[in-house]
Amino acid sequence: MKDFLKRSWLRYALGVLFLIAIDYLQILVPKLIGKTVNQLTKSPVDMKMILYYTIAILAIAAGVMIGRFFWRILIIGGARKFERHAHQKLFEKLLRLPISFFDHRGVGDLMAYFTNDIMAVRATLSQGVIMSTDAVAMTAFVFFGMLTTVSYQLVLLSLIPIPFVALASWAFGGKIHRRFKKVQRSFSLISNRAQESFSNVKTIKAYGVERNFEGLFAQECDRFVQNNISLLRVSAVFDPIIGFLAAITTSIALFYGGRMVINGTVSLGSFIAFISYLGMLVWPFIALGSVVNVLQRGRASLERLTAIMREPEANPDGLEFPDSFNTLTLKSLNFSYGKNAMLSGLNMVVHAGQKVAIVGRTGCGKSTLAKLLVKLYDVEKGHIFYNDIDINDIKVDSLRTHVLLVPQDTFLFSNTIAKNIAFGVEKVPFNKVKRSSKIAHFHEEVVKFDKSYDTLVGERGVTLSGGQRQRLTLSRGIFKNASIVILDDVLSAVDSETASMILKDLSYQLSNVTLIVITHNLAAIKESDTIFVMDKGRVVESGDHENLMRKKGLYYRLFRIQQIEREMGT
Repeated sequence: MKDFLKRSWLRYALGVLFLIAIDYLQILVPKLIGKTVNQLTKSPVDMKMILYYTIAILAIAAGVMIGRFFWRILIIGGARKFERHAHQKLFEKLLRLPISFFDHRGVGDLMAYFTNDIMAVRATLSQGVIMSTDAVAMTAFVFFGMLTTVSYQLVLLSLIPIPFVALASWAFGGKIHRRFKKVQRSFSLISNRAQESFSNVKTIKAYGVERNFEGLFAQECDRFVQNNISLLRVSAVFDPIIGFLAAITTSIALFYGGRMVINGTVSLGSFIAFISYLGMLVWPFIALGSVVNVLQRGRASLERLTAIMREPEANPDGLEFPDSFNTLTLKSLNFSYGKNAMLSGLNMVVHAGQKVAIVGRTGCGKSTLAKLLVKLYDVEKGHIFYNDIDINDIKVDSLRTHVLLVPQDTFLFSNTIAKNIAFGVEKVPFNKVKRSSKIAHFHEEVVKFDKSYDTLVGERGVTLSGGQRQRLTLSRGIFKNASIVILDDVLSAVDSETASMILKDLSYQLSNVTLIVITHNLAAIKESDTIFVMDKGRVVESGDHENLMRKKGLYYRLFRIQQIEREMGT
């Protein structure tokens, strides 16, 4: 927000100046009306002066009309520009944050920042600025107009409620701030629950637990309503108090001012002008009540946005990935998710051009290792090296350009097959897309669709089978053309025979690429140069298929179990 205000201060300054000028013009009208009334009470009536006052009032009205156009363009337009700026900055920030940040954040929670929070800050920069300026400028001008119209005693009596307005604003401001933060958190939970439910609607329906999720969503909605009602209670007391204090001001003015008119100490025209000023003073009173509400909401949302913007990012600085990759070395690598240790003293060496497989029981740390190799999570220095360069010294962008992780979760965008394969590329090179698809054995499936590569896959790829989604994801990885490709169980939905054929073609077509395959399907990786067997976060065996089978260790037992399962048709 600070960088935006630095660039837009002149725009806002001009908008505020137009707003102040209009406030000043408006206080001239009651004075002119008062003079007109005084002329009408005289005999004979000076029609020329009345015409002059009438034209002056019309001229002021025209000036107010023009001025309002400009301050709305400058201030409200500036707030809309902030909204665009904030959306862009927040989006860029989230993309730069490490994956660990998203482990404990729901999509709905993040979407609340883009909707409610940015809207609340935008309101502060539009209605907040307008009402704050009006409350200060109009009060000052009206006060000045009063003093030049009637005696200062009447003015001071009429303004007795002002200190109570300040006291009420101080008393209620903190409560509004705290309760609005609760409202925002509740909205985040609702958004998160809705997103989670709709994203997994097939699972919900398959298990027949629609009622359960309806109940959970209803609970979040009830909590949201309760927090809003709690906020509304404060506003419902605060706003009427401000209105009541404004009414007291008018009552004092009518009582004491009326007596002054009767006594002849104040002319009728001056008294009418004074009452008009009081009527104008009601708006700053009301504006003050609203502006406290708007500013406290904006402050609460700005705190949430600022907290996100201050989240530490992955360090973009560092060395370029080595032009000539030779070895990937892991030395005594340890890693934990909180207190849950996943890798313990892991050692491994992979040479350039090798076709390597990493296998092991579920939960042994294979996928965690894959994420560490592309720096999705940080590790201490001295454990992962590309050639002799520590992974922590390599630029993230450079690393992920040369080392590609094709994850096991096959997220597809609601777009065409071709654009899903050429993910992140504006102009889709069709020949390269087709080649990638053929290597992944996906081309034969694509040409069966009516629109071939222009077929829309639907939200999350709902129109494709599990195997088709995985092969599309694999095609996307091949398209990237990286030096090292890590396949994290991307062929789990494909039968062993097809998986073996795909991996053979990958080895042949991508002969210069270092291929690391993480899989549970041991039959598919028998041709690998080296197979690393993991157990409890460390490598317990390594070698080619024949050597590992002769050792009759963990690999042998896992392979035999899968072999028996295939023979039994399970």
